[in-house]
Amino acid sequence: MPAIGKYVHEDNIGNWPVTNSSTANFNTTDVNIVDNKIAVGIDVVTGSLIQFTSTGVLPAPLIYGQKYYSVKIDSTHCGVALNPVNAVAGTKIDLTAIGSGVHTINVGLGSSTSDRQETIDRAENLVETVTRDLYYPAVLLLTLDGNGKSRLFLGLTPKILTITKVEDGGIEVPIDYIDFDDDSIFLDPDVASGDIVEYHYRMRIQECLFPVGEKNITVTGTYGHATCPPGIKKAVIMLCEAENDLTLYQRYAPGVQSENTDGYSYARTRRYISGVVEVDRVLMPFILQKLVLGAA
Repeated sequence: MPAIGKYVHEDNIGNWPVTNSSTANFNTTDVNIVDNKIAVGIDVVTGSLIQFTSTGVLPAPLIYGQKYYSVKIDSTHCGVALNPVNAVAGTKIDLTAIGSGVHTINVGLGSSTSDRQETIDRAENLVETVTRDLYYPAVLLLTLDGNGKSRLFLGLTPKILTITKVEDGGIEVPIDYIDFDDDSIFLDPDVASGDIVEYHYRMRIQECLFPVGEKNITVTGTYGHATCPPGIKKAVIMLCEAENDLTLYQRYAPGVQSENTDGYSYARTRRYISGVVEVDRVLMPFILQKLVLGAA
């Protein structure tokens, strides 16, 4: 079964690591703790996900089953990096002991279905966190305090898509009485006055649809987006591609950014959004839209 997210399929991402993992055994004598390199006998590309196992004790400080990243030295030797950034920079882990027994290196594990799914999930969660929105029809189930009025704001950032049930104190409100907009539910103005009076009488409520109470209103429906905007899908794909290839897009430089405006120079801390410049440009309209709506 392929890796499938809420917005993208693994086939949308074109730079996954090699599908089949490579495996090779090496001996303690193949571990060079002076130059921090290992003679594995196979060509391991820089940035490949690697894991180690052993019939004895792994070279220190390597940990059984932990994910590392390769630093290619030549067609048969590699170093071990703690993370992808260190791998690209050539920063190797300092090997302090050769271990014992026969060791095994497993290469390309990042291209498994489960790892592809993790990459897609990370990208989609980051996009939702940055934009503070959901771009699919998510299930809505809220229990709220009644406000003594006939309009109740749900306090959601994503837009309401559908309302299928509303209950007052456990008693279901006829759905024909309910209408909604992006962020609230309210009494449908087209409901016949005689019907709502009868409902109020049965509920012993004379003035409002949502009586004052603690957690007495339950709302069921969906919220988010009916379809995923193309820009969101593009941003998720780019984040996955950026994780698979650290050199593909421009990343933020750390530290303080200096700017000059109208003859005045000042420094400000750079704000991190997605961590990738090109992705931020794609997401910015979605972020600005939220700010404008919030101000209104």
